[in-house]
Amino acid sequence: MKINSDHFLNSINNERIDYKFILFYGSNHGLVDLLFKSSLKKLSIDTNDPFIVSKLDTQNLIDNPSSLSEALSTYSLVSDKRTVLLDLCNYSLTKKITDILISTLKLEIDNYNLFIKADNLRTQSDLVKFVMNSKLGLLVPCYEETSISVKDKLLNIFNENNLQFNHMFISEMTSRFSSDTSINQMEFDKLKTFLINNDNVDQITLLNLINNNTDINVNKVAIHCASGDVSNALFFYEKAFQSSIPPIVVIKNILKHFKIIENILCLINNGDNIDYAMNSLQPPVFFKDKPHIVIQTKLWTIKKINLVKKRLIDSEIKCKSYLLNDKLLIAQLILSISVIAKNSVKS
Repeated sequence: MKINSDHFLNSINNERIDYKFILFYGSNHGLVDLLFKSSLKKLSIDTNDPFIVSKLDTQNLIDNPSSLSEALSTYSLVSDKRTVLLDLCNYSLTKKITDILISTLKLEIDNYNLFIKADNLRTQSDLVKFVMNSKLGLLVPCYEETSISVKDKLLNIFNENNLQFNHMFISEMTSRFSSDTSINQMEFDKLKTFLINNDNVDQITLLNLINNNTDINVNKVAIHCASGDVSNALFFYEKAFQSSIPPIVVIKNILKHFKIIENILCLINNGDNIDYAMNSLQPPVFFKDKPHIVIQTKLWTIKKINLVKKRLIDSEIKCKSYLLNDKLLIAQLILSISVIAKNSVKS
């Protein structure tokens, strides 16, 4: 059964909706994570209690294909149902992993609830179609937040504080927000707090208050590209292109990301553990990026990174020559780099 993300939390306690597993997925990664955590909170599930909750990720399925069925079958001493949390994010979802998931969910196992969160999946994905058609599965697609949605939320906040601004200012404010719900939520909360504590506000102050998040898509291009997630890397590149971000900026961002991986690999090769390596960089790796970096250090070698750096520099030179189609050139570059990482996942 497919449920609209806006209505999901109100539906989850409905006794008429019977489910064993829920799949949260989509390009709005912030909303995926938000709904995943909010559903557990609403159902009063203590995620830190190992007697009732098991936590798995893609690497567990790769290392031990039966780990999911074992977790679902584990008897809980203190609850009538076992809760299993499966994180499929940060990895490209291969056919092997998809087959493990579907075959496990077809098993006649009772008394469990499985919560799955994943990155952007195609509508025709075997996993999406399976959950959609299953009588015991809930499908919760999390699409990107639109400018209309952001604008409506802004207007509601201003109306609640008896503030009115012209259309041009509202449009400028709206353009500063992201397509990611979790990022926007932080900005909305900051705005609400500011308006509660300040009687006199002006447009310049409000514009300076909200961070410009238009470069978020560029960061996601680099992260998904280095993770071997071809579809998401190209998806966010298209979003960056639509935001009028120059191709050279995309190249420099990807190059910067690979230099971070390279520096961490050098520190690891010198005997440092990965946590120390990530924290010793200046600036240190942002905490939200750490899970991605951990995976990427397993996919890349210094030799492969040097090859990628050469391709990135060559592409930057070609972009500056103005002789080629910049958009197509960078798309091909992203595709080739993502495939290298994807092949490393398979191996």
